[in-house]
Amino acid sequence: MKEVTVHIAQIVDGGVCVAASDGHKVHKVIYLEINKNNRVKISFSGVTRLTTAFLNAAVGQLYGEFSEETIRRHLAPPVDAEAWHLKRLKLVVDRAKVFFRDPEGETGLQFPVRRKRLELVRTRPTIQLVVLLDCTASTHIGSLKSGPVRV
Repeated sequence: MKEVTVHIAQIVDGGVCVAASDGHKVHKVIYLEINKNNRVKISFSGVTRLTTAFLNAAVGQLYGEFSEETIRRHLAPPVDAEAWHLKRLKLVVDRAKVFFRDPEGETGLQFPVRRKRLELVRTRPTIQLVVLLDCTASTHIGSLKSGPVRV
């Protein structure tokens, strides 16, 4: 088994790894290398911004395509990673393992929706409060409430 290093920052043309569409580019490279029976080391060198949306697209969806054993055999520990890179990667991997064990939510397990950030957005003539949520694929959108918020 040949070991191949996948340099995230080179694939996405910079260190800003926030868009799921960029994550899909990385996923394609990793997926092809696994199918070639190679062992993949993901390099975080040069990555200055990183979101779970990016990592879900790049790594998380592998758990829906391969067994955990195959992933364990073909993904080497990441290189050039800082603690905060590893923390986000672990979060994504843990969620993906749980989700792909029960993708339909038959066990009743739901991923929590948590408030990530509140932002004030000024529009004329009013100010609106926008709540940005960190949601996962299994979040029940019907349970989210919407409507005007008074500030």
